Amino acid sequence: METASVGNSTNILERYPELLFLVNYTEFALYRFSGTPLNAYDEKGESLHSQDIPLEIERFLKNLHLEGVDILYVYGIGLGYHYAALKGWLKEKRERRLVFLEDELAAVHALLQFPHAEEIFFDPQVVVQFISDPKHLEAKLEELVAAFPCDRIEVACIESYQKKKKRRFQQIRLKLLRRCAVAHSLLTESLYSHKMLGNLLRNIKRWHGSFFAGGLKGKFRGIPAVICGAGPSLQNSIPLLKSLEDRALIIAGGSTIAALSNQGVHPHLGLALDPNPEEFDRLKIASAYETPLIYATRLQPDVFNAVSGEWGYLVSDTGGPCERYFEKEMELDPEPIGPELGPEALSVTTLAIALAVEMGCNPIFLDGIDLAYTGMQRYADGIVPSSQVRLSEMRLQKKAPERMLKRKDIHGHYVHTLVKWVMESECIADFAKSHPDTRFVNVSKGGIGFPGIPNLPLSDAIETHMPQSLDLRALVHAEIQLLKMPPLKEKIDLEMKSVSESLMRLGSIAEEMIEELERVKDLATFGLVSLPTGKMAILEIDFQEEKAFECLFPTLGPSLDKLLSRAFFSSPHSAEEEKNRLLIESKIAKWKQWKEMIDSEIAVFQNDGNI
Repeated sequence: METASVGNSTNILERYPELLFLVNYTEFALYRFSGTPLNAYDEKGESLHSQDIPLEIERFLKNLHLEGVDILYVYGIGLGYHYAALKGWLKEKRERRLVFLEDELAAVHALLQFPHAEEIFFDPQVVVQFISDPKHLEAKLEELVAAFPCDRIEVACIESYQKKKKRRFQQIRLKLLRRCAVAHSLLTESLYSHKMLGNLLRNIKRWHGSFFAGGLKGKFRGIPAVICGAGPSLQNSIPLLKSLEDRALIIAGGSTIAALSNQGVHPHLGLALDPNPEEFDRLKIASAYETPLIYATRLQPDVFNAVSGEWGYLVSDTGGPCERYFEKEMELDPEPIGPELGPEALSVTTLAIALAVEMGCNPIFLDGIDLAYTGMQRYADGIVPSSQVRLSEMRLQKKAPERMLKRKDIHGHYVHTLVKWVMESECIADFAKSHPDTRFVNVSKGGIGFPGIPNLPLSDAIETHMPQSLDLRALVHAEIQLLKMPPLKEKIDLEMKSVSESLMRLGSIAEEMIEELERVKDLATFGLVSLPTGKMAILEIDFQEEKAFECLFPTLGPSLDKLLSRAFFSSPHSAEEEKNRLLIESKIAKWKQWKEMIDSEIAVFQNDGNI
């Protein structure tokens, strides 16, 4: 059999040395080609491409909805015609990326026989990711998501792979959506930390007068707990939950507090950590005014105007570097509750479960945690006037965690769920598996359930597992009184003043850095000055040694680099002057962003830190 020619692959693949190695050193007898258009076959002799390319491309584009999408992943590189069809969309914005995922070397080799392959492989907005071994899939996807931490993605598949490799494509799609949801969440927390700083400062000041919620560890050993979510099926449990006042500790988070209390069920403990104004809107309509509220520093501070009971601070690692800095300075530095759940645990419900385990509760019952649109409703009654879901609107959602999926519920019926809920379901299941001494039972009447956690009607759970009668409210109250935080007001005020003064110095350093970059801009563009200059190096050191940098910005630099790299890039064919120009312009943009955020945070300290 004639060996296929590699053609100009050495030049084309200089961006992809690993792929170049595979193409050059694989036995080409594995590939067979069928005239024009060139085709490729897998090891079974089945075609990797459509036989009617124009019609395939037409169908491909018809099913692709790219409005609001920044990163498009396509499983299968085809013969280059998909790139040609998407090039107009790609070039509309420099920040967009087209990522081809390919696991058939024959397909890559077939593409390399075409002249237009060079344009695809050299396009700086295109990434070709070859996955030579299925075992490497997870790692390769992690690399891509780390490079492009964006949640506005779409994942598509060429037609022949949709037929031949549908299950594999579905696995890749879900993995990408999940990982992008987490990566973008972390990036957003870093880039927009100044948006949450006001919440943090006001709530850190609230430590004085709070009880230390971490001190509840082991205080409820052997007492059953019911962790309630705000799913539609919670409505079915309301009559039975009313009977559990002295039989099980009822714990609810966020909007669930309103759903329960407005129907006569008052949780023994409430949790709240949502930084958005909607959290106040939900809790101000609740009637559980005296329920002890456990909070994280990220919480929307107005929530405290809606409660009159005790409030307790929980070290949960949800407030970023500022929270950790002040915890350390105030000597509140125990092991946080919650991180053990993993990065995909993004809700207050998962934190409530972790707290219940920490308190020693056993068994733990999960109620109303549907993680699905049961009956096409978003919430149980008592939260919003109407929670009806419209599929037509949900299908337009482009954010990775909000993408809709279909899964079987605990009764075997298909329901609509979201990527973030599938993530949460598996997080809870894994957490339960890692705590074999604690029994977990799902008593929700609907929803997708949790792999490995048994389902049981709440009525049966009460009869079997909740026989004792305890004055649980009195027990909660007594334990809280022993956990009051020491006087911290003066110490917090002094530290906030010190950080604020350091922040002012950061602003001055950023100004000097911008001036120095502007001064050498033209010289650096033409290679007459090397970066960084001596002054830049000193300013960088001074910047990172300020305590405000440690408190507020330790993760921001890499996050800005990732964001700017999508806007300031050069082609492999670009002249050296063009590469230098883009490099220094990206540095100027980065430091201007630093300065803007510093100025914003100075204003927050002046307003919310009362400095």
